[in-house]
Amino acid sequence: MVRFFKRGAAKGDAEPAPVTKKPFEEIKPDPDKIGISGSVPFVRLPEPGSLFRARAGRLLALAPGHPLEAYLRLVAEVARAQAQVEAERAAAGWDVTEPDEAGRALRTEHGMPPLSRHGIEADPTFHDCLDGLLAALDLSAAPEEVRAAQAALRVAPKEDRLDLAVQVFEGAIPVERVAECLFVSAALQVCLARRAARLDAKTLKPVADGVCPCCGGAPTASLIVAWTPADKARYLSCSLCGTLWNHVRIRCTACGSGEGISYYGIDEVSKDVQVETCTTCHSYLKHLHQHRAPTLDPVADDIASYGLDLKITEEGFRRAGLNLLFVV
Repeated sequence: MVRFFKRGAAKGDAEPAPVTKKPFEEIKPDPDKIGISGSVPFVRLPEPGSLFRARAGRLLALAPGHPLEAYLRLVAEVARAQAQVEAERAAAGWDVTEPDEAGRALRTEHGMPPLSRHGIEADPTFHDCLDGLLAALDLSAAPEEVRAAQAALRVAPKEDRLDLAVQVFEGAIPVERVAECLFVSAALQVCLARRAARLDAKTLKPVADGVCPCCGGAPTASLIVAWTPADKARYLSCSLCGTLWNHVRIRCTACGSGEGISYYGIDEVSKDVQVETCTTCHSYLKHLHQHRAPTLDPVADDIASYGLDLKITEEGFRRAGLNLLFVV
């Protein structure tokens, strides 16, 4: 069932003209329309050289006049710093060695994500990446709490920073250190995107609903893509490594159910950003129609469409995905 929420007119505004709508109709899955006919690649590995740069641009484009403008600009600066660190470290050959290569091959063989927390613990470049990110950031316009988190991480012992990174990797973000986790998450994303980009896509296997086949991360959002040969196919975007993996449309990304799937949207937010809800497990995930709007970005547009989160949680649904740069 497709439903639309629309904001009422503000006080003093003229009443809008009545709009005639067709009665709500049940969506019937049609392979030719939902992008599951034929063969599509299971995964699309991230392209670190362009991923963060494009994200920063999208965040800046969304910021002017937005109710969350200050935060969008902050995350844009984080994404800009990610792009800078990625470019500098790639030029220096930072990923020549691969930690835990034997363990990675064993996990792949048994259908587990090849990238694990043990790889982070054994990877010395994480600290270099985090240091580079903290140094590259211009937080002169950021709130004091954000600048304090930057300063705290700069002097924190490596063991403490690594412990925080492992907690972020496992999705157990400590509430009292959310500001620090913003920067730790950003550094992890740079490291893991580079690691994921070096994997052999042909060896990757499905793990479980809503689980990234590269690193085990949760999805940030669902994308309907337009690139060949996956036109109008659905891909989930990993919150950690940025990998896209194929998921059947009109099926819950959390529990796998194909029953009770509905889509909600607010035209004033975006006609190309919706939420997919599931009445089986009462979860929801953002659903971005990238085939209609190619500049949509899972991280940026998830933040910019926060109004949808507020509305859908009022209906009793809980978020199934994770945006590491927008933990609320």
